Amino acid sequence: MKANKDISYIYNLYVDDLFIYGTYLGFEREVVKDAIHDVFVKITIDSGLLKDVSDIKFYLFKSVKYRLFDLHKKSMREIMIDNTESFEELPFDIELNVEDSLIEEEEQLKVKNEINLMLDSLTNRQREIIYLRYVQEYDYEQISELLKINVHSCRKLVSKAILSLREKFGILINVLVLLS
Repeated sequence: MKANKDISYIYNLYVDDLFIYGTYLGFEREVVKDAIHDVFVKITIDSGLLKDVSDIKFYLFKSVKYRLFDLHKKSMREIMIDNTESFEELPFDIELNVEDSLIEEEEQLKVKNEINLMLDSLTNRQREIIYLRYVQEYDYEQISELLKINVHSCRKLVSKAILSLREKFGILINVLVLLS
């Protein structure tokens, strides 16, 4: 009984972040929900699965991402479409969600539009890595494992994304990086 309460607590703690990440990867809302539930069902059935996990949030992000890939592959096989799209370049569509009351305020709308404009100037991979680094606050080792690239490439990609933003948007990006 206690294990189910722990899993329920973990689910409630991370479900929103997992859902947002899955939708940012470009998957349909229902597919993301299914993937999250699949991961938690597996954890519930095999309670020893989390025994050696040092960072549960990272484990869940990785598990949900891989489950989404599995579901995508399965759907491609079922409809017999040759999928030439690489998982390395999934669209990573990030849209800032701001409280309805703040959206009405002109200054907040201006900031949101500027951030979206900046994010849209990045490649899909750069948007994903910036999200993982500055929103989810993962370290380079975790990001490199999640994206299946080495740590050096991970650091280089973050630096390149920030440099690109600085070149296009100047000092504004410095302020946003400092605020994160």
